[in-house]
Amino acid sequence: MPNSNQINVGLGTGKTDLQSWVNEIAAYCEADSVYYCNGSEEEYNQFCDKLVEKGTFIRLNPEKRPNSFACFSDPSDVARVEDRTYICSRVKDDAGPTNNWMDPFEMKTILNDLMKGCMKGRTLYVIPFCMGPVGSPYSRYGVELTDSEYVVINMKIMTRMGSHILPYIESGDFVRCVHTLGAPLAEVRKM
Repeated sequence: MPNSNQINVGLGTGKTDLQSWVNEIAAYCEADSVYYCNGSEEEYNQFCDKLVEKGTFIRLNPEKRPNSFACFSDPSDVARVEDRTYICSRVKDDAGPTNNWMDPFEMKTILNDLMKGCMKGRTLYVIPFCMGPVGSPYSRYGVELTDSEYVVINMKIMTRMGSHILPYIESGDFVRCVHTLGAPLAEVRKM
């Protein structure tokens, strides 16, 4: 998979906005490199192969299940643990009666402290994406930053992602998402 330190398509004013934000997060999280996802099938297959090599994916029988993989959650994965999931709306009542709530500014302080240096030893992947038909006035555009190849794969499956989305975020009006595995690679290896 080629390394990419810059956007390979032309952008208007949003280019500076996007690149500034990416550079800020990459520096704060101390990512070793930055890779802009292009959304191609070749890229998707390369990420799948990488996850097979790492042992995250198990390739299923290609005759019975072509292009299919098994992937099992780690018991320590907290993505779906309700007591560790918070809605950080400005108004507590907007979180709903069954959800945990925390003031967004309080949560940002906690997360900012936790994210300092958390991508050391990893690549920060930049994923431009669209929820809905590309070009529709009803679609929402965003960019997710992550250090997880697994997240890149899932964004490819769940959204319309890749460099063809970049022209739709030229205005700088896009949803900014940040995801991380949460620990520098050297610390994970010690565990």
